[in-house]
Amino acid sequence: MKLAPILISLIILSSGLMSWSINQEDEPKTPSSIGLPAYMRLSPQWALEKLESLTLEEKIAQSFMVEVTPRKGEDHLKIIDSLVSVHKIGGIITFQGTKDETKTALNRLQQKSSIPLLVGIDGEWGSNMRISDSPRFPFQLTMGAANQLESTNLVAQAMAKEMNELGIHMNFSPVVDVNTNPQNPVIGFRSFGENPLLVANHAREMIKGMQEFDVLTCMKHFPGHGDTDVDSHKDLPTVNKSKTELNRVDWLPYKQGRLAGASAIMMGHLNVPALDASGLPSSLSPTTIKEILRKELKFEGLVISDALNMGALTKRYGDVDIVKRAYLAGNDILLYPSKVKESIAAIVKAVEKGEISEAEVNEKTLRILRAKFYAIVHINNKKPVLSPEKVEFAQLNIYEKALTVIKNDSAIPVKDVSGRNLILNIGGNGSAFNKAASFYTNADTLSAKTAKDAYAIYKFAFKNYDNIYLNLIAPSVLPRNNFSYPEGWQELLREMPENSKVYVSIFGNPYAVDDSYAFEKVQAVILAFQNTESGQNRAAQLIFGGFQANSVLPITLSADYQEGFGIVTPKASRLKFTVPMELGVSASAFNQIDSIVYRGMKEKAYPGCQVVVAKDGKVVYQKSFGHQTYDNKIAVDDRTIYDIASITKVAASTASLMYLQDHKEFSLDSTLGDFLGEVTRATAYENINLRDMMTHQAGLIPWVPFYTQTLVNGYPDTLLYSTAPFSNKNSVVADHLYMRDNYEDDILKVILSKPLRAKSYKYSDLGYYFVKKIVEKSTGMPMNEFVNNTFYAPMGLTTMGYHPLERFELNQIAPTELDTYYRHQLVHGYVHDMGAAMTNGVGGHAGLFSNATDLAGFMQMLLNKGDYGGHNYLSKETIEEYTGCQFCPRNRRGAGFDKPVNSGTGGPAAEAVSKSSFGHSGFTGTLAWADPEYNINYVFLSNRVYPSAENWKLVKMDIRTEIQRVIYEALK
Repeated sequence: MKLAPILISLIILSSGLMSWSINQEDEPKTPSSIGLPAYMRLSPQWALEKLESLTLEEKIAQSFMVEVTPRKGEDHLKIIDSLVSVHKIGGIITFQGTKDETKTALNRLQQKSSIPLLVGIDGEWGSNMRISDSPRFPFQLTMGAANQLESTNLVAQAMAKEMNELGIHMNFSPVVDVNTNPQNPVIGFRSFGENPLLVANHAREMIKGMQEFDVLTCMKHFPGHGDTDVDSHKDLPTVNKSKTELNRVDWLPYKQGRLAGASAIMMGHLNVPALDASGLPSSLSPTTIKEILRKELKFEGLVISDALNMGALTKRYGDVDIVKRAYLAGNDILLYPSKVKESIAAIVKAVEKGEISEAEVNEKTLRILRAKFYAIVHINNKKPVLSPEKVEFAQLNIYEKALTVIKNDSAIPVKDVSGRNLILNIGGNGSAFNKAASFYTNADTLSAKTAKDAYAIYKFAFKNYDNIYLNLIAPSVLPRNNFSYPEGWQELLREMPENSKVYVSIFGNPYAVDDSYAFEKVQAVILAFQNTESGQNRAAQLIFGGFQANSVLPITLSADYQEGFGIVTPKASRLKFTVPMELGVSASAFNQIDSIVYRGMKEKAYPGCQVVVAKDGKVVYQKSFGHQTYDNKIAVDDRTIYDIASITKVAASTASLMYLQDHKEFSLDSTLGDFLGEVTRATAYENINLRDMMTHQAGLIPWVPFYTQTLVNGYPDTLLYSTAPFSNKNSVVADHLYMRDNYEDDILKVILSKPLRAKSYKYSDLGYYFVKKIVEKSTGMPMNEFVNNTFYAPMGLTTMGYHPLERFELNQIAPTELDTYYRHQLVHGYVHDMGAAMTNGVGGHAGLFSNATDLAGFMQMLLNKGDYGGHNYLSKETIEEYTGCQFCPRNRRGAGFDKPVNSGTGGPAAEAVSKSSFGHSGFTGTLAWADPEYNINYVFLSNRVYPSAENWKLVKMDIRTEIQRVIYEALK
């Protein structure tokens, strides 16, 4: 059937196209195009040509979109083949299958169609909603809770790009229903929330994002499915709202979406008396579609029926009658039409009877053809280049920002993590939570399928724990079976022991939380909105203070938990583990670090190492390289522990003095004799100024090889040493090597016997033997116990401390030197420094072990001006005093801390660091450096002294400072 030229003009006029040139491919957005669907902003030429070539039956068939389920196999596909080749249907909606199955089926069907088939999908959380091996994007409710518009837009772009690759042209998304009814059985998590503006804003970003990749968008379900308590798949819901209320609340997202260029609106199967008193479902109501949607709301895009095989319709009308009514009512596309041949024939008869004009058929068909041109035929060379890193971070950001705290009795963040901790995962796999928590504390982990099982099995164990991190994990967000939450979860929470702090994280549909009664005996409750690895990771980090929660509920759950409710937790004060893109930096910016590290390993500067980089308290680079030894037997991982050597000076000794100063028990302006008069009296050391000593300008000689005085013929003197603890020989030196107790007193005597040099800067370990004595005398505790109880344990620095073999297996600790001069063994798990080894492994200058992550945590506490995990460990004033240069320019040192050189090159840090930066290096191949000006925190740990301390390649190759240079180039 040919179209007369005058009819073509009428079609163009009725479609709002008079301002468009037939020959123009792309048009800029102009005031006259605002409100037009994106596909109508392109030339109609191709569509008009195709329209002119179609018969009446073929035009009508363009409106038919049938289900294709690749997983059903060949017999099913043959049926669809026939519908495409014989009845010329215009579209298909794809269902269950894999990516390959879907692509194959779609390609096959496209080849059988003379006009490209319009392929649609229900992809509310991406094509994963229907295609099993596609990635799942966040649910809309999660996005609404996060309320990160830029992230929503990026997720929509990623969905659309994925659909481009699959050959899918239309996404029946976003859901723009304003979900004001918590009992809604069909919308719920599919909605952005119950605030109309929030829903509108996120719908707009979804539409704009998908349209960047020319994917047709479809808002649903008009006139609003949010305030229903009946599932329209089963029966017809009634919406008892006035037109004014619908216009004010439910239609705001449609208006915003229209202005964003939304392609389509899907009609809901809803009885809305305020719009059509006849009782007709909105999807079959000419009044609702033609008068309200088209004329009043001025929507010019495609109108699509919801599935025509749903119970809301099939209980009331016959199959063919449903299709005909939907078409005549004003729907352009008919989803799931039954009896395609008979239905097309019925509509043809309706045209012949004058029930619908051929001009109206042409308008419908032209809209469909123009949409096809936009999404299928038209080549858009302006599609954005979508960064996978940005998409990854957008999703991570959504899962993080969605976390909503609805109870916090001063529990988040956990201030002291040194107690007995239990992680209890109920209902699903909580490994992502467990792993994230391990960066902050040590905890036992238990799991159970149901809460009833958990109580029956573990109820007597609960009372043994100070902190219980209880995760409720639901495998599904659908409303059936109590939203799939583990049976008995509310009863379990009410049985929690009174003496334990209980932190509850709920990974699943939040609508299961309907009152506060279940949480009366717990201290903190976090809603995660769905169960994802990213959500679990972020929930653990939130609990321990890695970041601050400030989100609010996008929905009302109950009288206790209204829309807009949410508890703001204290600001972040522990390290957060994230991706570089959170700082706007690509991970590739750190690739050069990998190259530098691998070059060092290739040259055998060290067998392996750890590198941690943080900025603004966010760890954006955390990698382990190589092996503990050159035989490649044990790989270095994030939990590998290194001897950090002289970093002990700041992370133990100096920190202890700072603590004492805050408590008015120490001053840098005192003398050594003021604290250790009984040791230094009548010696030159008595009057040493402690500020001079802590800056290495007190005149102490660099070091003394104390061990040589305890050897006979090059081996430990049996009068001083034994191979097993015996009598007064209990001080641990190395494996099967014990020394006489209190030999430290002899060491101090040797130091005091050495004359002081002229007072000038000269690095020395010797002052820290005295520092240790000052700390132990002032606190009444051994140094190792004091620093652990005061700093490491409450901070959650689980690997940091002296005597690592008391807490860890040997294979978790990197060995240091193959000692052929003193201990005559591989030093492994015992301090490398000889002087520290002779003082039972606890030195003021050496003896600490740690992994890079925990050491970075300690340095972050200093950058935080003493705060970590919601607790203040040191005062800002004291930190600034000790980390500042004490005697510049003649001496670059802080009090205990090293500083960058005053001018020129060399020194412990790269040239790019600020003069306010501070840190320390270690003989074993370690460095910790913090920069308050740029808020950069850098740790490098290695065992470069394995197997020989004479290996100086790490220093000669400038590995540590070269890595630091790259860090500053990326982050400064």
